[in-house]
Amino acid sequence: MLGALMLAALTFNTAENLPVGLLDLISEDLRVSLSAVGLLVTGYGVTVAIASVPLAHVVRAVPRRYVLTGLLAALVVSGLVAASAASYWLLLVARLLTALAQALFWAVMGPGRGGPVHVRVTFLGDVSGFSPGAVSVLFVVFGVACLAGVSVTGAFLDRFPRSALTAAVATQAVGMLGLYAFGAHQVAAVVFLTLVGGALGPVFMTTQNAMLHCAPGRTDIALAANSGAYNAGIAAGAALGGLILPLAGVRGTFLAGGLLTVGSRAVLLGGRLLSGVVHPCPYS
Repeated sequence: MLGALMLAALTFNTAENLPVGLLDLISEDLRVSLSAVGLLVTGYGVTVAIASVPLAHVVRAVPRRYVLTGLLAALVVSGLVAASAASYWLLLVARLLTALAQALFWAVMGPGRGGPVHVRVTFLGDVSGFSPGAVSVLFVVFGVACLAGVSVTGAFLDRFPRSALTAAVATQAVGMLGLYAFGAHQVAAVVFLTLVGGALGPVFMTTQNAMLHCAPGRTDIALAANSGAYNAGIAAGAALGGLILPLAGVRGTFLAGGLLTVGSRAVLLGGRLLSGVVHPCPYS
């Protein structure tokens, strides 16, 4: 059972992010613009953001094994439709069906996903000057760093929940700003990419843990809200990146992301100073 759930999580994450690396190919194959293909990602995130809580509320009385069985069936159907789609609109419908299934899947299982990888690729190639083969290796390093970050954070999460969260966000900020400032140097790019990877899993894990400790009501509704918030952020980030990219280039997107992460760190520190005054939650 655990193996099946792990495979399902991998498949959902792959289905979510796969079009990001195939934008040009999809655009050429279906004869649509890149911005239209981008909606396959942005629309996916918006759908999950909007649907997570309502779907979790609707099926709250249904045993989870039945919910998961239905979700995996929907994933199979939507995947087959997407694979055989000969038109943009049919592919979009298949993507939205997958998004609805994922919205409920993470409400049941808890969120754990990465953001789009296209910018990190349109950066390591153009700014850092890595070859396509080297970029593939670097993403293996990125994944290993994510796993290591989760392992290290897990050892301290119960004892230092607030510190684990703020440390993960701070690490992400350093990594993104470091890529902006020094990403043209390959050694530095590897170091800061590793920091971003090391922060990715812990950010998801610590915020999920915070929701479980602080949010009232059922845990599935809390996880759905968390999943919805993540996907709202993914959609907003994609929109913001689309505005910044033609104006400031790919490096500018990392500057914007780093500064937003610094702002998040400031909010967390402000909440920590007020801890115990306005809210008893250990994360406030």
